[in-house]
Amino acid sequence: MNLKDPTTQKILIGVLAVIVVSYLYFGTQLLPFCYPVRKAKIDRLEVDYAKLSVELEKARQMVGRLEQIEAEYDRLHEQWLSAQKMLPAEAEMPDLLRNVTTAGNKAGVDFMLFQPGSVTSHEFYKSHPVKVRVRGGYHQLGIFLSRLANMSRIVNIASLNVKSAAAPQRRSRGNSGGNESVIADFTLTAYTLSEGARNEAAATEED
Repeated sequence: MNLKDPTTQKILIGVLAVIVVSYLYFGTQLLPFCYPVRKAKIDRLEVDYAKLSVELEKARQMVGRLEQIEAEYDRLHEQWLSAQKMLPAEAEMPDLLRNVTTAGNKAGVDFMLFQPGSVTSHEFYKSHPVKVRVRGGYHQLGIFLSRLANMSRIVNIASLNVKSAAAPQRRSRGNSGGNESVIADFTLTAYTLSEGARNEAAATEED
């Protein structure tokens, strides 16, 4: 190729002109349309990267606290098993209520009312309220309430109302002179496991 040839020079100038025009066209016309798309993609990648970074950091912290989390789980599991032992199955409710009346008889109080109410279902357990009215001395009533509090099953006493007896009554068993006869009204609530809750404690004992 002879660069001194006028024809060759015209060809080279034409090629350079095409290159310059093409650069100016694509650089100034197409770039504004491509940039927003690329910018949006970059933004999405940055958001994804930030989320993954946070998740990675959480995973690292979880691994570092794994032993502590396992210990906490074991502690809560033991508490759950202990709670299950204090919640009888629903079929055991008659025996539990008989234990309540037996505790009252041994304490020396007389039952004037023992009326089971409507059962209320909760997520893992059911509550069985019973309206109770007993007559006896202050000492006998205290013994009865103490026996209820010390039962192996969970029994709750609410709305306790104690008043003097309206008229003299026969002495309850073990009622000594000078111990004023009173009437006590309260709501006794016993609890049982719901049918859907698995009694792991009972299963463990059977094993």
